[in-house]
Amino acid sequence: MKTVCRLCSLLLVGCLVTAAGVGGAARADNRPNVVLIYADDMGYGDAGCYGDTNLVPTPHIDRLAAGGVRFTSGYVTAPICGPSRYGLLMGAYPQRIGVQNNWDTFGNLGSGDTGETPENNRLGEHRLVNQALSAAGYRSGLVGKYNLPGYPRTSFDESHSVMFFAGDYFPDHTGFYDGVGRQTDGSNKEIYWGPLRKGDEYLTDRLGRQSVEFIERETEADNPFFLYLAFNAPHSPMQAKIVHRGVVKHLKTEATKMYGAMLYSMDENIGLVLDALDRLGIADNTIVVFASDNGPSFAYNVEWPEDWPRELMGSAGPLRGHKGQYYEGGIRVPFIMRWPDRLKAGSTYDRAVSTLDLYPTFCAAAGAPIPDNTRLDGVNLLPYLSGEKAGDPHEVLYWSNAGRGAVRRGDWKLYAGQPGGKPQLYNLADDLAETRNLAAKHPDVLAELHQAYRGFVESHPPQLYKGKLPNYAK
Repeated sequence: MKTVCRLCSLLLVGCLVTAAGVGGAARADNRPNVVLIYADDMGYGDAGCYGDTNLVPTPHIDRLAAGGVRFTSGYVTAPICGPSRYGLLMGAYPQRIGVQNNWDTFGNLGSGDTGETPENNRLGEHRLVNQALSAAGYRSGLVGKYNLPGYPRTSFDESHSVMFFAGDYFPDHTGFYDGVGRQTDGSNKEIYWGPLRKGDEYLTDRLGRQSVEFIERETEADNPFFLYLAFNAPHSPMQAKIVHRGVVKHLKTEATKMYGAMLYSMDENIGLVLDALDRLGIADNTIVVFASDNGPSFAYNVEWPEDWPRELMGSAGPLRGHKGQYYEGGIRVPFIMRWPDRLKAGSTYDRAVSTLDLYPTFCAAAGAPIPDNTRLDGVNLLPYLSGEKAGDPHEVLYWSNAGRGAVRRGDWKLYAGQPGGKPQLYNLADDLAETRNLAAKHPDVLAELHQAYRGFVESHPPQLYKGKLPNYAK
């Protein structure tokens, strides 16, 4: 059913604050701008505002939290890059189109003939959030990692430094960043501090610069805009700026020093974006969301030195698990929303929310209709954040991939770890670290959640991709 999202009746009580500019003249069109920032493989415990793990300072991520709402139970749709990004932009479970794993996002990509375009692809008539906002008069821009069909073309009005899977952080001698703009076999995965040549621009800095330039252009043109800044940091390859060695000198291993420097650089560029919003006088009426695509990861597909321990890059904080797992550490991420005109600064929201919710939330704020033939699984969070609505935004949340997955209902969490293995049951209110399996004590709850999980799995098509994986997908 076609849904029309409107802002006018949603934001009147509770934690709302009155709109006040920061020095810039308001557009005649007073709809908010939207900036969506997505990190790659950053753990729940890597941001200071989520419990400092003594890695590196993250002052600008913390600045967002201090000025907005910090979600303590914020989830992604998958513990791996591709399905997480599909769910984010679709506002729907990626399983609906057969996307469960990273492999399902590759298809024929990388062969030179993708077989898909932004106009004709596996999404069918379902429209992405950027398309819904563009249809409502917004200018949409993508900077960075994409993962969706049509690469290197996208469905955004503008696209810059587009990556499908990963990208080298420094250019080669010709100025080409491996993996950026065209897919290669991903063979150049050296670990080093750079730049090796004076004047070479670090890719994270390039993404920050291009984002600021997009914001400046659209503000000058008096356009409402939607910017999707999709960092590949701090995803491997481990390539960091030598000027940040001092910031990470307290860390014990060379790998964590490089990871910390990559994270610190991303935070610096988030700061540049926030500074641009302030400088242009549009910060108060701009929604900024920050999240990671999944939990922390082990570095892979890199030239790992034999004397380096195989260690997890980053921290899940108090959570169990990491990227690729359906324990909380794989799917619960740092998740922040700031909108000074409407949301109370320094707030915390503890009920379970999902990146599925950003599509309907952005449309509500923009007064944009949900496109025909587009079915959303997310909910508009604004009335929950304003206090107009109470209770859980979601009765239940699901995850699944090839017989593995999870279900969360209230404080109960079903974990289906391996195909054919026994499901586990946890109560997250009492056991956030998922250390006590309560399956034997609460068989009725286990049975209900397992039935719901099976129903979710069986209601969707099989995995999309069954061919031979390209090298960079392994």
